[in-house]
Amino acid sequence: MHLAIILLGICLGTVLSSTVVHRATGGYVQQASGQASFTYYSGCSASACGKSASGYTAAMNQLAFGSAPGSGAGDACGRCFSLTGTADPYSPAYTGPFHSIVVKVTDLCPVSGNQEWCSQTTANPTNQHGMSFHFDICQDTGGNAAFFPSGHGALTGTFTEVSCSNWSGSDGGALWNGACLDGESAPNWPSTACGNKG
Repeated sequence: MHLAIILLGICLGTVLSSTVVHRATGGYVQQASGQASFTYYSGCSASACGKSASGYTAAMNQLAFGSAPGSGAGDACGRCFSLTGTADPYSPAYTGPFHSIVVKVTDLCPVSGNQEWCSQTTANPTNQHGMSFHFDICQDTGGNAAFFPSGHGALTGTFTEVSCSNWSGSDGGALWNGACLDGESAPNWPSTACGNKG
C-alpha cells in the first residue's frame, strides 16, 4: 500500500511539474519561452546585474527580471535567450525578413519611464502591445544591428531560454558587490540562479 502511494506521488509530481510553464516567485513572472516585444537602448555599461559583457546583451522587463531598481541582481541575470522577431507592431504589413540572435540578460528595463514596453505588473501582466515579456537589446554591443531589420526599431516575436554555450561573448568584471550572472550556469527556469529580490 505504501509503495503504491509513493509511486502515485512520484507520477503525479512528474505530471504536475511538466505542466508548470512559469513561476511567480515574490510576485515575479518568469518562464523559459513565450512571446515578447523587443526594442533597443544604449548606455548599457552600468548594468543592474552588476557585470558588463562583451557579446549581445539585453535588459528584461522588471516583472520577469526579478528585482526592482536599486534592489540588486534579479534571477534573470546571466540567463541566455534566443530571440526571434516575427512582426513590427508599428508596421503590421511588414513581413520580413526577420532575424534571430542569442542574448545574455545583464540589465533591467524598469516599469518607471518605460510604460509602453516594460510596464508589466502582477495587476496588469502585459505591456501596451499585449506582451508579458520584453527584451531591450543593447545597442552598445551590436545586438540591435544584428536583430532589427533596417528601418525597424521595435518588434514582437518569440523567446526561448537556451544554454549560454550558444551565446557569443564574455563576461566582464564585477561593477559592485553583489553582482551576479549565475543564470548563465543554472538550469532553465523554473530553477533559481541569482534569486528574486524586492
